[in-house]
Amino acid sequence: MFTRRNISQILSGAAIMAGLPFSASAHREKKTLTTIEWDADEKMLNVIHSYHLHDAETALAAAGIIDRPDLFSLKARAQLALYTEKHFSLLSAGAPIDLEILGAETEAKTVYVYQQAKMKTVPTELLVSASMLRDIIPGQLNNVDVKLSGAVRSIQFKKNDGPKKVLA
Repeated sequence: MFTRRNISQILSGAAIMAGLPFSASAHREKKTLTTIEWDADEKMLNVIHSYHLHDAETALAAAGIIDRPDLFSLKARAQLALYTEKHFSLLSAGAPIDLEILGAETEAKTVYVYQQAKMKTVPTELLVSASMLRDIIPGQLNNVDVKLSGAVRSIQFKKNDGPKKVLA
């Protein structure tokens, strides 16, 4: 027989369960995160691209950019870095910013590509283009966080978005 206490516990448990996400029915979004940050001490613009390891491996292998879906080899990570360089660009005051590839590494379920550019002063605005994986993965989202002076500005690229302006 149910008592008031039992009914109260059942209802409380049901309320908690109703508030929990149903991960079995949800799909993880296909997305990258790029962080652009100004280092005033070094007068350097640092760029870090974060890819979901499995997404990047399978997409790049399917597109024939890497031989097989495995980004643990130096050669495959170098190919990802070159692919990133081709699909990501920055302009400041109408002039392209020459980003140098520093390297790429894997960590757990993420692969990182590092770039940097030596600059005399912090850019006051950037024109950002981020088309990584959007030509391969339907629904791919590329998020870009820009921190040039205190505040973080975020933009998102999807579908056929072109370059977007970010002000410092």
